[in-house]
Amino acid sequence: MLNNVTTVRGYAIHLGLDPTDRAVIRKIQRQCERGDLDAVLDQGTWLIKVPHKNEGAIIMRNWENMKEVYFEGMTLTHAGFAGGKSYGLNNNKVSLFYVNRVQMKHFDVTWDFTEFLTREESGRFEWPSPHAVMPLEEDRKQSVVDYFSGLLFTPYGREVEFNGDMLTIINRPVEFAPTSGALRYYAGAIDHKGNVYQIYWNVFNMFEPSEIEMTVDKGRYCKHCLKHWMASADNSKCKHEWIAE
Repeated sequence: MLNNVTTVRGYAIHLGLDPTDRAVIRKIQRQCERGDLDAVLDQGTWLIKVPHKNEGAIIMRNWENMKEVYFEGMTLTHAGFAGGKSYGLNNNKVSLFYVNRVQMKHFDVTWDFTEFLTREESGRFEWPSPHAVMPLEEDRKQSVVDYFSGLLFTPYGREVEFNGDMLTIINRPVEFAPTSGALRYYAGAIDHKGNVYQIYWNVFNMFEPSEIEMTVDKGRYCKHCLKHWMASADNSKCKHEWIAE
């Protein structure tokens, strides 16, 4: 038996994630099932050993994860950044590479952030509960409040609930460490007890994708050239006839 353990919901709270979010709970359960976490199944309940490492690093790593996508009865998991049809068009669309590992299929999953970016630029977007919360040590509280209250940021003051506590968001969230294939925001926040936090959102996980396109199906191949099915298959050299493996 493990020492210093918690349940799946408790582990979500430990990571600063929302324990009422089904996607969060399922992701942790899958990590247990795969052996990614130090956990044992005890009478139908996963007991997870709480790691003794920098909690901030744990939170940062987990809130950046993309949610699973469900499409035509399949569970698709994120596997990287995909250029997609919209790559380089500057049209607020971003495609990510997703896979169905059971059926060996690849997908371009696309989000259209036009409405979100338009509403946020005009100050009309209402930010929901964050995906991750990182409490700050006593000696950092005032400096963080001063920083997010400064002229670089737009005051906000919206209250949101996280794990049963009410947080007041100090500033309108701003983009955090922009990278290709990512759209993440952060802000400062305080609760009614005077605790101070940095809070984070993964914007992909706030919305449903606008388009899902299968690009590779390794369960089918051409009986002539033996290549796997691809959406971009070249028919000029082979008149493909696709059959199931």
